[in-house]
Amino acid sequence: MADQDRALIDTHGEQDNVALAQLGAAVILAWPLLEADMQRDLIATAAVVDGVKRDPSFEEVLIRLVQMNNRSRG
Repeated sequence: MADQDRALIDTHGEQDNVALAQLGAAVILAWPLLEADMQRDLIATAAVVDGVKRDPSFEEVLIRLVQMNNRSRG
């Protein structure tokens, strides 16, 4: 993948990491409300973001978090 195809996020300390975690939590809570195309786009973007710690099991963890926190279930 070419460098220009990679997303880059610059963080500057713990406050930025906390903000990213809070935003990530909000996305998890809203996940069931997002259209499938948006979900795929977010996963694809997350897979190519530089500047944050990578986890090879990202998609597995994402699915677990969404399932555990899906408040729209009947």
